[in-house]
Amino acid sequence: MIGRIEVAGLGKAYKRFPNRWARLADWALPGGRARHELDWVLRDVTFSVRPGEAVGIVGLNGAGKSTLLKMIVGATRPTAGTIAARGRIAAVLELGLGFHPDFTGRQNAILAAQLQGFGNEAIARLLPEIEAFAEIGPYFDQPLRIYSTGMQMRLAFAVATAERPDILIIDEALSVGDAYFQHKSFDHIRRLGAEGATLLLVSHDKHAIQSVCRRAILLNGGTVAMEGEPEAVFDYYNALLAEDKAGKIVQRSDQGGKIRTDSGTGEARIESIGLFDAAGRPVSVVAVGQAIEVRFAVGVHADLDGLVLGCGIKDRLGQMMFGTNTFLTGQALDSARLGDQFVFRVRFDANLGEGSYSVHASLVRENSHIEKNYHWVDHGHVFEVVNPTKPSFVGCNWTEMLFDIERISPPAPPPARDDPLVVVDVGCRWGFAERFTGGAFRVFGFDPDHEECERLRARHADAPAGTIHVEAVALARRAGPRRLYMTREPACGSLLEPDPDLTAAYPALDCARHVASLEIEAVTLAGWARDNGIGRIDHIKLDTQGTELEILEGAGDLLAGLRCVEIEVEFNPIYRDQPLFADIDRFLRRRGFVLWKLSNLVHYSRDGAATGALDENAVCYDDAHRFVHPTHGGQLYWADARFIKKDVLAPRPIGDPQRLRDETLFSALGMADVVAHIASHRVSP
Repeated sequence: MIGRIEVAGLGKAYKRFPNRWARLADWALPGGRARHELDWVLRDVTFSVRPGEAVGIVGLNGAGKSTLLKMIVGATRPTAGTIAARGRIAAVLELGLGFHPDFTGRQNAILAAQLQGFGNEAIARLLPEIEAFAEIGPYFDQPLRIYSTGMQMRLAFAVATAERPDILIIDEALSVGDAYFQHKSFDHIRRLGAEGATLLLVSHDKHAIQSVCRRAILLNGGTVAMEGEPEAVFDYYNALLAEDKAGKIVQRSDQGGKIRTDSGTGEARIESIGLFDAAGRPVSVVAVGQAIEVRFAVGVHADLDGLVLGCGIKDRLGQMMFGTNTFLTGQALDSARLGDQFVFRVRFDANLGEGSYSVHASLVRENSHIEKNYHWVDHGHVFEVVNPTKPSFVGCNWTEMLFDIERISPPAPPPARDDPLVVVDVGCRWGFAERFTGGAFRVFGFDPDHEECERLRARHADAPAGTIHVEAVALARRAGPRRLYMTREPACGSLLEPDPDLTAAYPALDCARHVASLEIEAVTLAGWARDNGIGRIDHIKLDTQGTELEILEGAGDLLAGLRCVEIEVEFNPIYRDQPLFADIDRFLRRRGFVLWKLSNLVHYSRDGAATGALDENAVCYDDAHRFVHPTHGGQLYWADARFIKKDVLAPRPIGDPQRLRDETLFSALGMADVVAHIASHRVSP
């Protein structure tokens, strides 16, 4: 059947030579006496995975987990035994395995898909899905050698799971990703499993294995040490972590069929575990939030130089709900003598969700059982939690939530529909109208690319009539013919010529490489406004790859009514004769604007890589709010700047129409600090 894995008598050994001459002789004189010893990494491993089943592989470092997976996917050959895997296999193993560091993410994705047997049509269909799932932005077209480990993992996982495989194999690679992508990846793994994919997952993360798998296999010393439910396998695995080899590990089934693990040296033992209510009566069923006490009777069977009790509560799947120990609470015993008896009482409220839970307990010397494990007990006492008194809730923990509902007065009315705020977005390719919805705004977007404008018109076809307009027009300082320099990425096209030396030297600027030219007619913003009956503009956003200043210079008297300018500014030119931040700042200040914010500072390096942290930089919002972050290599090229008209900050009467317009505009722009300033500087009329 498709998706089945059969492993029988599998072994893997590597040759170990006493010296380099023996290695040479073994190669040059085949068929003679053996000049090496075999170092077995895996030996006599046998198991099977049914189609659609999810199985976890766990074990100590060096147990042979990664070697096993490499043999299943065919990356290395077994020394002994057989492997039968039926169906298409996709794998995420060691980071970079199968990828070429000098190829881009896109090129590596194409190569990996070809190696999996996909044809050109399938690859063309899957590439957009791979790019979208990986979420690495422009790095998808950058060499793999500049990727972080997390980005490599994103790409590898996206390629492996772009189309549901029959068998999906994942090693510890997912552990290097950020928390967001780990959640996203495991959600996707669960979906693939629900669709019938067979899953083989290697991880040290107990919660990851338990959330996906219903069976686990423990490798120890190159052999299968245990196979069964993930909870029981991990309990045994935790016992193996203890360094003291004199300790014993015993597993047996309790009355409910659960496997209970006892391990340790026996120098101290938990003789009994009991659960009691606040009145001291033994209980097996408790209510949500009820005060309870767990009592541990402990016997000491040797002189000890430290004794710590650990207590934890696990749910029915073995997930730890909460746990601590007397070392962490500052109550560790410095010593205990042969024959001592102790009773440990642990009191807490059962703030748990409805269901079945168990008490976990341990006796160790200090904080961890790995250094010295006297006694380790899982499923020491099982109890039920019911909910007779609390409001219904979902989840594993009870936390009282208090809801406050306050009706507030409606906000100040927006400007009337017959006098809307006018917003202009020049270079609107990435979408521009989402912030400005409702009858308070008329939005005009400009881009010389006719196809892009048609796409934007279709995107906003459902907008109220007259609120969103898209103009296939190029704006400039003066009306007349201009040359449009088209680039590798359409969004980097400009009326200014890209600097070919920069686009050749900086990998990140290859998107601005000049590929063609087109003669077009440009107009001024003032001329366009006059021809279309626009007498006032409240906000303008400019992102035109170097021509922002000349568009402002062509705005004429419209600058007098502007309240905010959102503009991309350059600190080093990317295009020939490109004005820089100082030029734009000087121009706007002379017309009554002040710089309010710089954000999204972008650096480029000549090799395309961000170097390690070189220094640190502080961002200060006032003397009491100072945030320090590391700075890396690369030259500062551009940032996003916001300028506001100085009189936005001036006190205005409560009913002043301009104050209402400003509050509406800066609320839509997400500039809460400006809105707060306007609100705090109201004066009586």
